[in-house]
Amino acid sequence: MTVKTFRATPWATLIAGLCLSGAASANWTFENQTITPIGTAGTTTITSKDAVASTATVQLAAFYATNANFGAASGASTWAAATLTNQNGSGQGVCSTNDNGAGGCGTPNHAIDNVVNTEGVLLQFSSSVILSSIGLGWTNSSSSVDVSLFRWTGAGNPTGLEGKTAKSMTGWELVGNYGDMAVDTTPIYNVVNTSQANGSGAGGSSNKGSSWWLISAYNSAFTSTASQTRDAGTLTNGDDYFKLFGVTGTTCSSVKGADCGGKRLPEPASLALVGGALLGMFGLRRRKSSAV
Repeated sequence: MTVKTFRATPWATLIAGLCLSGAASANWTFENQTITPIGTAGTTTITSKDAVASTATVQLAAFYATNANFGAASGASTWAAATLTNQNGSGQGVCSTNDNGAGGCGTPNHAIDNVVNTEGVLLQFSSSVILSSIGLGWTNSSSSVDVSLFRWTGAGNPTGLEGKTAKSMTGWELVGNYGDMAVDTTPIYNVVNTSQANGSGAGGSSNKGSSWWLISAYNSAFTSTASQTRDAGTLTNGDDYFKLFGVTGTTCSSVKGADCGGKRLPEPASLALVGGALLGMFGLRRRKSSAV
């Protein structure tokens, strides 16, 4: 009887890749960059900036909705394209039409705010990412800063926000409303998307991922129910000026039991069982076919 050698290396490598997935947080920063937005010629692609490099890249675009009729039953405001502005070491701001002045680009209206207009920054990652914190490079020191965080859970990919009703945010989940956010002290950012209340208010579900995220100034007229609320008593609609310095997050596929945009991935333990079964079946087949 001749027994052929079973070469398990390729299979072992594949199964190890299925079973042993790491989960390290990466950091994408937006300071000192003039960014060409999503959907335009020469769109800027941003890679993670720290030692924990991520294969996911991100692109940005800015939007605004006028506060007039924002929460109205009829004639509700829709999102329109705004302009990202390079605020040097503070990160990115937003200029929108008629935001307290021509073009909305004067101080402090070149920040992201909810005065006259509610403004936000859309982030498109190349793969599903679990956002874990938001870094602010500047805030209006005379008031608290309140931020709303959404993730896309709708079918397919969103075609941007332009023309979509700001009040209902169909296809988007309000992950959290976060009050009293502060300027980050790198690398300490404002924590979001956790199962903890993170201050007064209700805790939410952690490990929510998506390829599309929206970070906006808070507006009480959003009809979605937030999964997480921090400092609920201080959330207000005015004077929430901030500049977006960066975000941290983790590739969703590397996190056990993560919700990567409405689709739950198999957990590593389950993958290990499947991988072990496949390896055993393949070995049995090889032994049978090699017997003479």
